[in-house]
Amino acid sequence: MKIMDFLPANCKNCYKCVRNCHVKAIKIVDDQAQIMEDHCIGCGQCFVVCPQNARNIKSDLNKIKNSMQSTKKMIVTLAPSYSGIYKKPKKLIAALRALGFEIIEETAIGAEIVSDLYKEYMDNHNDKKNLITSCCPSVNLLIQRYYPELLPYLLPVVSPMIAHSILLKEKYGQNSFITFVGPCISKRCEAFGYQETGDIDAILSFEELDTWLAEEGIKLNDLEDAYLDSSASSYGQRYPLEGGILKGIEDDITANGYRSVSVSGIEDCKDLFETLTTDNIENLFIEANICANGCINGPAVSKDSENVYIRQLHVDDYLEDKESEDYTLNNRRVYNRVFTNKKVTKKIATEEEITEILKSIGKYDKSDELNCGACGYNTCREKAQAVFEGMSQPEMCIPYMRSKAEKLSNLIFESTPNIILLLDENLNIIDVNPACESAFLINSNLSKGNALSTYLDDSDFRQVMETKQNIVNKRVHFKNYNITVNETILFLPKQNLIMAILYDVSKLEKKNKELIHLKKNTLEAADNVIVKQMRVAQEIASLLGETTAETKITLMKLQQVVLGEEGVTK
Repeated sequence: MKIMDFLPANCKNCYKCVRNCHVKAIKIVDDQAQIMEDHCIGCGQCFVVCPQNARNIKSDLNKIKNSMQSTKKMIVTLAPSYSGIYKKPKKLIAALRALGFEIIEETAIGAEIVSDLYKEYMDNHNDKKNLITSCCPSVNLLIQRYYPELLPYLLPVVSPMIAHSILLKEKYGQNSFITFVGPCISKRCEAFGYQETGDIDAILSFEELDTWLAEEGIKLNDLEDAYLDSSASSYGQRYPLEGGILKGIEDDITANGYRSVSVSGIEDCKDLFETLTTDNIENLFIEANICANGCINGPAVSKDSENVYIRQLHVDDYLEDKESEDYTLNNRRVYNRVFTNKKVTKKIATEEEITEILKSIGKYDKSDELNCGACGYNTCREKAQAVFEGMSQPEMCIPYMRSKAEKLSNLIFESTPNIILLLDENLNIIDVNPACESAFLINSNLSKGNALSTYLDDSDFRQVMETKQNIVNKRVHFKNYNITVNETILFLPKQNLIMAILYDVSKLEKKNKELIHLKKNTLEAADNVIVKQMRVAQEIASLLGETTAETKITLMKLQQVVLGEEGVTK
């Protein structure tokens, strides 16, 4: 079951998650980020830095709400970091009760159980070369997947969350519903198997809790203070702070011949673990936290929360010097944990394969390998290895894609027959293309920074800059250059620049004039022909008129002759 991933609809292909993933567990497929769960350590940093908030994390919220309607006893194990993250922690307890939770106890009780189990383990296994705490699920996954040779150092004890949940089930009945509330994303990974066995039922992040309270219209400031049903002593409450685990067991660490070391933050953890695998370092008792400054800086908190240093002060202010609650571990074995080797294996590319991949992204020699890290990998060779594994794509090389885009845009800019000018807000020339140089005799290099008015009438350009209204396809004739153009002048508001594209229609204008002249000559010739035809017709008509008259006279004479002859006969 997929516990966490990105929402494809929101992923904007920015690679920020890849750059911030310290174990490179994010794969880019079709320009979308995907979490490889068998590589992931669940730290949640990719979600913290995602500008689109494209997180898709398995949620137990509906399961919790449905259980509220059942007869189960609803119980919260509350991570001790709540006292630092919330300004008024007692009102948070009241809010949890308002939501319907019946019993609320501190996970710090589980922390004290874990500390006691650590002490017992040291007393019985002080021959171990080094020891590493196992409270942080992401640290456990980091060692299991990337430093399995350190598995013998991991203390084989469950986390405070699981220890407290087991205790709560024994205390309130196996049918009770236990919800862990805290700032951690990797707790979901840890809890998954324990949810299957029924040791814990649900995980609720502080971020989800805030959203739920807002949906229910519950405002912390409107509530009266409420109190925990059971709480831990101050050393259990210090667990979310860096060094907090060590605080309560320092004497035992020293007594067993170990030196205490606290490390937090992924890179610092990796550096220390790398050192442990390569150098002969002994007798260290290591408190390791993936989150810098400890759990108080967990990723699943509201973005409006105060910074980590203020949170630390809040925890210190809230600490109470009191005795721990009494507890009895009926079955110590259920608090034991076995960590297994989950080593991530990678197929390594040959030198020839690396070289070919580098060439495909325009890196033909060492000088082309910028190692800028924009793709998320420290070096170009690491990036090529990721491409070989299918974790990355060649197009993720930003310098290469930029160079490719610039070459294409430069090709268009240099080759287009259209005249292109780019001007600043003062109508000074920023750049012109070769077509402009040829048309207006403007030298690109020498003209930069000069006023456009030095070369051309800038009235239309000034109008666009002043009104912010574009001019599109205006026919303009530049008399000094004997050029006629279709003028498009665009205002670019984001850049506060002017871009002009002038389409030279001089040849078309000349052809149009020649066509008009040809038509005029043709009409004149046709008119002359018609005039001649009319003259001929008139001459013909005149001749026909004369001959017709003569014919008529002749006929009349002939008629008279004929009639005269007939008269004689009679």
